[in-house]
Amino acid sequence: EFETYDQAPMDPVQKFDIVSAPGQDGEPDPAMMQFVRLAKLGAVDAFLLESIFRKEVWGFMSMPVSERNELDVVTAISEACEKALDSMSDCKEGGPAICTQLRESETKALTRTLEFLQREKEALDLKEYYQERRLKDLGLDSEWSPEDDIMGGDDLSFGQTRTPGGADYDW
Repeated sequence: EFETYDQAPMDPVQKFDIVSAPGQDGEPDPAMMQFVRLAKLGAVDAFLLESIFRKEVWGFMSMPVSERNELDVVTAISEACEKALDSMSDCKEGGPAICTQLRESETKALTRTLEFLQREKEALDLKEYYQERRLKDLGLDSEWSPEDDIMGGDDLSFGQTRTPGGADYDW
């Protein structure tokens, strides 16, 4: 739902700039990545949104959700860049010098973005996705051993703070 962004409502169709600045490696706009992650969310990944509150969706989408979703995102942006590059090849050469400079700048920005996305695609297995982040948050990211559950002394497990029948009520 596109009305989930309360501070600045968004239309369901968005336009983002691809830039090529000196020292930049072609990384796409983070807002574009969030938007495309949400747009490409599907199947099992869409179920994850059930527990996310509307105002938290954009924060949730700022991190990779799953390898499948991230691949869909990279593919969608790559295809858009390739389509833009192909459409530029139809342009006539010549014209004012400013047009030539503009075309060269756009081609450079799109090419750098494609190179960045190719690196991202190759590193998909190295990213930390929602499930791994959630397991770490819950402390369930390490192997379990029976010794972990053996407690010495009077300690109780499973969150209990008193022994059954040991209430100290003054009625």
